[in-house]
Amino acid sequence: MVHSLIPMSVDIKTRIFENPARLVNAMELTCAIGMAYAQAGLAMPELESGIAVKEFWNVTTPQISGNPRVKERLQQVIMNYIFKKDEKIDDDCVITLALGYKF
Repeated sequence: MVHSLIPMSVDIKTRIFENPARLVNAMELTCAIGMAYAQAGLAMPELESGIAVKEFWNVTTPQISGNPRVKERLQQVIMNYIFKKDEKIDDDCVITLALGYKF
């Protein structure tokens, strides 16, 4: 149940507010990246638990940054994500990536 709230949170943050609200954790980030890949018409990126969030971000953002098919506000929250020290991908992030891709 909690996982299903993440895509709604990202959607609200990028659609409702005048200025998009920032993503607050790695689950929201991976969800947003999944959404962006779907909008761009790209295959869902592979993701494994245990890697650094920054590493995943570095690998995935070149394909969506500046992509005209990805909503600008979604790109903005992804590119402006504030990384936490030693932040790692966990199983929840893998789930929310897929949920965002299917949203």
